[in-house]
Amino acid sequence: MTGFKMDPAEKQQILREIQQFVWEQTGEEIGVIATQVYFDFFQEKLAAHYYNKGIEDAKKIWEGQNARLEEEWYALENPVK
Repeated sequence: MTGFKMDPAEKQQILREIQQFVWEQTGEEIGVIATQVYFDFFQEKLAAHYYNKGIEDAKKIWEGQNARLEEEWYALENPVK
């Protein structure tokens, strides 16, 4: 997955949350660069998994809607005598 762009304000909020999480879990304060390294690592490792799961979920929804649409099409047919 390439070209993922995140809203800068959302990214800054996530970076602050990472810093807070590390502080709460370890008592260590990490700086901006370390936080960005963690963020980049997890984004690289996890983004494609979440993206693919979203695609899979959307496909299931689409398939379900498509099946219902097919049923409706068949219901519109007139019987042939």
